[in-house]
Amino acid sequence: MSFVLLTIAILLALLLILLAVPVTVAFRVDRITEITGHLNFHWLYGLVRFRIGIPGTAKAGPHRKHKPSKKNGKLRSGPHAHGVFALLRQSAFRRRSIRFIKDVLRATHAHDLYFRLRIGLGDPADTGRLWALLGPVAGFAADLHSAEVSIEPEFMDPVLEVESHGEFRLIPLHFIALATAFVVSPEALCAWRTLRRRAA
Repeated sequence: MSFVLLTIAILLALLLILLAVPVTVAFRVDRITEITGHLNFHWLYGLVRFRIGIPGTAKAGPHRKHKPSKKNGKLRSGPHAHGVFALLRQSAFRRRSIRFIKDVLRATHAHDLYFRLRIGLGDPADTGRLWALLGPVAGFAADLHSAEVSIEPEFMDPVLEVESHGEFRLIPLHFIALATAFVVSPEALCAWRTLRRRAA
C-alpha cells in the first residue's frame, strides 16, 4: 500500500511540475462571416511544439459597419444565450466575472496583442447587459502593456466581428488555480443555483 501511495505522490508531483512550466501561445483569429486562424503552442521551453488550424473560408474585410444577412454574420439567441443573460443580470456574479477576466489577463502576459471585437445581439437591452461585463474589461485591457484592444458594442444589429493576433505566455497551474477559485466562489455558486431553479 505504501508503494502505491508513494507512486501516486510521485506522479502528482510530476504533474504539478509539468503544469508549472510556462506555455507560449501565438495566435491569429478572424471572424467576419466564419472563423479562421491558427494557434501555435510552445511548451517545455520549445521541446514540444504543435499548431492547431481554425477552419473557415472567410477573409477579414475592411472595417465598416454593415447589416449582416440572415445567412452570414447574424447572431442567434437560444436557451444557452438566455442562460447567459440571466447570469449577467446578477450584479455580484457580473463583478466576480470581471475580476476573473482581469486576473486571467494579468496572468497571460500578452505580447504584441491586437484585439478588435464588434458585437451586437439585436436587442439593445441584451447588448447593454453584455456591455456591462465587456465595458470594464475593455477599459482595463486598453491599459495593458504591448496591447491594442478595441471592443465596440452594436446596439441595433445582431453582429459578431473579431480580428485578433498576438502572443500569450501563461503558466497552466496558475490558470487552473484562477479558474477553480472562480467556479467555487460564492458568487458563481449562487448564480448557478439560481440558473438551475429557473431552468427547472
